Amino acid sequence: MVDCLIAFGSNQGDREGAYEAAVNSLNQHQQVKVVAVSKLHVTAAVGGPGDQSSYLNGAIRLSTSLGENDLHQLLIQTENDLGRVRLNRWGARTIDLDLLLYGENQISTPKLTIPHPRMSFRRFVLEPANEIAAEMIHPPSRLTIEQLIERIATANRLVLCLAGSSLNETFAEVEGEFRAKFGPAWALERVDQCDQINGNPRNAVLMAFFALDGSETAPDWLAANSFKGPTLELPRDSELAKQELFAAIEAIQ
Repeated sequence: MVDCLIAFGSNQGDREGAYEAAVNSLNQHQQVKVVAVSKLHVTAAVGGPGDQSSYLNGAIRLSTSLGENDLHQLLIQTENDLGRVRLNRWGARTIDLDLLLYGENQISTPKLTIPHPRMSFRRFVLEPANEIAAEMIHPPSRLTIEQLIERIATANRLVLCLAGSSLNETFAEVEGEFRAKFGPAWALERVDQCDQINGNPRNAVLMAFFALDGSETAPDWLAANSFKGPTLELPRDSELAKQELFAAIEAIQ
């Protein structure tokens, strides 16, 4: 049996009822056992349309003999059974079930990424998860859920951004709007080489990265240079990069 962590969110309809129904549905599956359930947390919507109502967010810890793909499909089927309709990204929804952790496995396929690529800095995910899974490990950072919360709560409001020279114009546009939106309380600092991170004594709350020039990939580069903390991959398109980065800052605050 594999120890897994699921995030729940809802901002439409009977939110409490959807949480209870999701837990009961998962627990009825022969290859799933719900181990613990967090209380529900009221949180503001992050990203997406600006007129959304607040969310109820929770966490479900379960053990399963299902493989990661089958568990992912079970979550999608549970969402569909409970009335989930997918209209737009980060839009309002009756229920959202995200597979955050599948043991300590790291999986990246076109359909599934584990751990969830944004869980390490989202306060609305980490706070309910910490109630029931404080000791669970986030494999890329090797930090526990509890340590991730402490990191985003105590780190300097500094975002390091790994951007190769081919992204000069893209980074400049992102940086300009970052300063305009978040003001002097936050800083976005570009780094191009590993020694700039290793020699930087400041405690950054987030490492954002674009795809690197050349054969290396950014996750490999970060792992090789021992960056320990929340990370966020940015699209090379500046508008999409701003959307991702700004939503991340909102989720940290």
